[in-house]
Amino acid sequence: MKKIFRLTTLSRFDVCHENCSYSKLVYRSGSLKLFKCLLSSKCQFDCKYCYNPWHGKDTITPEEFSKVFLSLYKKGLADSVFISSGIYGDVEKVMNDIIEAGELIRKEFSGYIHLKIIPGANKDQIKRATEIANRISINAEVADEKMLSEVCSVKSKYDILRRERWIAKYAKNISHTTQIVVGLGETDKDILSFMKKWYSFGVKRIYFSPFRALKGTPYENKENEKRSRIINLYRADWLVRKYGYDIRKLEAVAGERFKEDPKLLVAKEFGINNFLEIPGIGFKAAKLMERGYSLKDLKKMGFKIKKALSFLPEQKKISDFL
Repeated sequence: MKKIFRLTTLSRFDVCHENCSYSKLVYRSGSLKLFKCLLSSKCQFDCKYCYNPWHGKDTITPEEFSKVFLSLYKKGLADSVFISSGIYGDVEKVMNDIIEAGELIRKEFSGYIHLKIIPGANKDQIKRATEIANRISINAEVADEKMLSEVCSVKSKYDILRRERWIAKYAKNISHTTQIVVGLGETDKDILSFMKKWYSFGVKRIYFSPFRALKGTPYENKENEKRSRIINLYRADWLVRKYGYDIRKLEAVAGERFKEDPKLLVAKEFGINNFLEIPGIGFKAAKLMERGYSLKDLKKMGFKIKKALSFLPEQKKISDFL
């Protein structure tokens, strides 16, 4: 069981849900109880920021993995599963083991399964994965493709892009995502360009993993990425995915880093064209304003409106609402 604990702990570097907390083999996000575990922490790749190539030592079989998850599921301790792995042998063999673990679980479980696609997986394996899982993902690793060879001598941007195109072809009835590490020298403009490209593949989500220096890795002395940058990148991503912002406007105000909330920067530079673009209020409040509600009405409902006031001079001052 110690081996399982180590493999679940090391799976934290694969981001598949926001704001997950870890406790007793299960990652929790809201009501979700996710068993997120690696088949192996051994890895033949040499990603400089990753713990596994330099210190990974544990491996379990697909049978062991499925047995642990199904036991947790039957006890009501887990209701979903994420299966990933380090590259502990032949790439196709590793991908087959990930798929086999998913197949064994699917025989007794109809809920959420997320399978990681690893670089080098073949087209048939990706197709098989889409037939088992509710979601699949391949890690793009870096926003600036030119940096990939600096970070890992084994991975190829062409290999990853080819597999993402196969994923886009076969994942018609399920969702697919990707993840990049932020803080390796890329700019926010690089990340926006990456977003533009990968959302064109039909990716459901892009997750931003802040770089964290890990002892015993080649990047152990590199500076950690700031949480504030990750927050602004998720804000920019939300504006593109949910609010329908033109990504070119975000690129125009990004620079090396977003110095403020991207929504505020765009409003200052381009003005307000609709309620969704008002800084300081969210999607729900904007929709209420479209229906004729004022900022005063929103404040009475409990919404925070202070940031929005300067962009709506025709509405009363905050002091008049108290």
